Amino acid sequence: MDCDIFIRYLSMPACVYGVTVPNEDGTFDVYINCDVCQAKQRATLRHELCHIRRNHFYDSEPVVVNELSACTDSAQELLPDVY
Repeated sequence: MDCDIFIRYLSMPACVYGVTVPNEDGTFDVYINCDVCQAKQRATLRHELCHIRRNHFYDSEPVVVNELSACTDSAQELLPDVY
């Protein structure tokens, strides 16, 4: 990732953990729900960063495919390398 990413914590509805907004200047604003526990905040941040790293905001894949991809990447980052 070679871009500026601004992380902001704010209160959101309980069903929203985070959201990323791509900006016209190539930067990203990542909003994380400050009302959830820190573990969920960290997991959400990893998930949102996966969307940025995989260029999901500029591809033509369906949202469900990109969500699954980001969830898989986020989970793999948590697993130890056993090989």
